[in-house]
Amino acid sequence: MSWAIKQAVKRNVPESIRRLVRSFKNRQYNKLSSEQVFTKVYESRAWGDSGDPSRPFFSGSGSHRIEETSTYVQSISEFLSTFDSKPDVADLGCGDFFVGSRIREHCNQYTACDVVPSLIEFNRNQFKELAVDFRALDLTRDELPRADVAFVRQVLQHLSNDQIKSFVRRAPLAYKYLVVTEHVPSKRLFKPNADKPAGPGTRMGYESGVVLTAPPFNLLPKYERQLCRVDSVDTGCLETTLYVL
Repeated sequence: MSWAIKQAVKRNVPESIRRLVRSFKNRQYNKLSSEQVFTKVYESRAWGDSGDPSRPFFSGSGSHRIEETSTYVQSISEFLSTFDSKPDVADLGCGDFFVGSRIREHCNQYTACDVVPSLIEFNRNQFKELAVDFRALDLTRDELPRADVAFVRQVLQHLSNDQIKSFVRRAPLAYKYLVVTEHVPSKRLFKPNADKPAGPGTRMGYESGVVLTAPPFNLLPKYERQLCRVDSVDTGCLETTLYVL
């Protein structure tokens, strides 16, 4: 079944049925730790498959489609070029590092973290020539690596509100610049921050998206601006926002 047909079918399914399907899918992740949840996500290919046996980890089409990643890479490269010298960077939720590898050259020390230890070990071997400090780390509870800039790309959307709040409380202690990318509805007015359990899905199924400056997170940046906004093939759009903390 093609993507277009799947979307058409989905739009014609009553919301009550879609809610039951989401609940059933999420049940398998109940009572698992973040490490267990996202290890299961990768092992079950919940975000898709690279199609290459030598690359067993795949962070989803949103991290690989050229139309969505190229604009992001260009915007981030331009932002990083505004520094007098290359900044130290923390990539929180680095995934398979397809995107991170494309901005590495614009950074000084680069610390890339993910909650899945086997993924981190794979990245250490796959990208050893890039001189990246890969670490297994849970951004919702572990001590955050210090850096000038933190990138959190399409990560928070997979977490619960309590987990996001834990990160938001601690981020200003570790970073001056926070760059966050989230998959949100295309319409400008939507109800932000619908809660959900941690797992492969996002808040798009609830016609919602993560907005850090809205309740219950209430981030109070000194300054913020949108770095880029790209329409997503999966409906909605990817918004990348710079927060100066």
